[in-house]
Amino acid sequence: MLIRVGTRGSKLAVLQTNYLINNLKDKCGAEFEIVKIKTSGDITDPRSSQRIGSGIFEKEVDEALLRGDIDLAVHSMKDVPTSIDENLVLAAVPQRLPPNDVFVSYDYVSIESLPKGGVIGTSSLRRAAQIKAMRQDLQIVSLRGNVDTRLRRLNEGLFHGIVLAEAALVRMGMTDVIKERFSTETVPTSPGQGALAIITRRDDREMISLVSKINSPEAMEEVIAERAFLRTLQCGCSSPVGCTATVEGALLKLSCGLYSQDGVKFKLFKFKFPRGSPEECGAEAAQKVINDQDVANFWRVGR
Repeated sequence: MLIRVGTRGSKLAVLQTNYLINNLKDKCGAEFEIVKIKTSGDITDPRSSQRIGSGIFEKEVDEALLRGDIDLAVHSMKDVPTSIDENLVLAAVPQRLPPNDVFVSYDYVSIESLPKGGVIGTSSLRRAAQIKAMRQDLQIVSLRGNVDTRLRRLNEGLFHGIVLAEAALVRMGMTDVIKERFSTETVPTSPGQGALAIITRRDDREMISLVSKINSPEAMEEVIAERAFLRTLQCGCSSPVGCTATVEGALLKLSCGLYSQDGVKFKLFKFKFPRGSPEECGAEAAQKVINDQDVANFWRVGR
């Protein structure tokens, strides 16, 4: 049996897909073929991608899955909209890499060590707001492209430092460039960061059964809670909001943060729930945040 696995064509996406395929090969005797698909996010002018919204890195891959051109779709979980086509299903989330954000620099050891007015590169509104919440004097300059491109631009001296997902650097074997690792309790990350999503057709029982063999129940609970939190807030993945869930024993813990775009106003939250109902836990946490009086001063649901 040949299983066609669809993914973006970026270096990181292919590395992630090969990782999943190697794990699946241990569970079955099938042959696998990687099908690289160009997505809207790969061909869109980087300056307009924030305006276009979520789903730009997965839409065409999922469409190929619906057409039957591929059998599985592999995505970075944070790129997957909180609601997907009713004919598709999030069938598995393998063991998650660290969800943390990290500070990368060739000259400075931390955000705090940067000179006054230092330049930080990031393409994320959330990260920009969080950096501003740490230090209002820093300059945030848009930085897009794959990890290699961002590191190259840092090396060219265009920035004092940049902020990236630790998981991407782990996957690419480049953790030596990390200078500072942010705690998710103080810098909650994008829902799904560090996790991979395996999407199948809802009626494809064979593929669902196969990928379930590499599913991590803990990672699945975490991302379901995070995505429910974001969905309840009625905002997209580009909004200045962070939510990181962590399974610890019998508990599901959520660290959340909402920010004004300039980082001047923000509030952090911590929640603990018994495991077993991650969708309800994420929604309940979001509702508590929405009802908070301090948050009401700078945040609007559905922004």
